[in-house]
Amino acid sequence: MNTDATTTAQQYYAWAGRDFAADAYSLALNPQGVMVYTPQLVVMMKPVDSRQPQEWAELAHSPQQPDAWYVHLLVGDMKTARQMAHLVAAYRWVCFQRGRRNTRLHCLPWARILSPHKNTNNN
Repeated sequence: MNTDATTTAQQYYAWAGRDFAADAYSLALNPQGVMVYTPQLVVMMKPVDSRQPQEWAELAHSPQQPDAWYVHLLVGDMKTARQMAHLVAAYRWVCFQRGRRNTRLHCLPWARILSPHKNTNNN
């Protein structure tokens, strides 16, 4: 098992046939986008309107009144991710997909991310 989150992120992008540099650039255009790229943790996320899932993957887009974080990519140490989650706006929801093949969208209460005792599943 690889413990370097940057390598895992690169492997995911290669497997998915996606362009990491293009996604990072798009997220950098978002004034509220968040990107962490360290050996311990890679995160790409942005604020979204949870009722507008068709806009989630547009990384440069930022809604007027977000109520959720869309996690585009998260790999690495979940303990560190939870600690860093306290540094950003606490919206009501966190939204994500579990991989690109499973297109089902998920939204969980943001409070579940902040408290490791309420979320025992690290996926």
